Amino acid sequence: MSALPSQEPGLIERLGLRREDVERYVWAIEPSGRRLRGAPAIGRVLRELGGWWRLLGGAASLPGSGLVYALVARVRGRLSAVWGDPPPYPS
Repeated sequence: MSALPSQEPGLIERLGLRREDVERYVWAIEPSGRRLRGAPAIGRVLRELGGWWRLLGGAASLPGSGLVYALVARVRGRLSAVWGDPPPYPS
């Protein structure tokens, strides 16, 4: 698994996504081409990490996980500021 920044030149176009797609959601694209966005993408990455992360990743498939993802995504700029890592975009 690898993580790539959406700012990488040509990446969004190569993956067939739009700027709006990557600004709104986290994406995981499996080698098979299967695309996951939002909570399922986070869950997939966490399960791939293994260990205790795998358990947390399993929680991403529970009912309501999409709602939790949407809430965190909505306030992520403020969360980053609290954690001391202000976002490079307007929050």
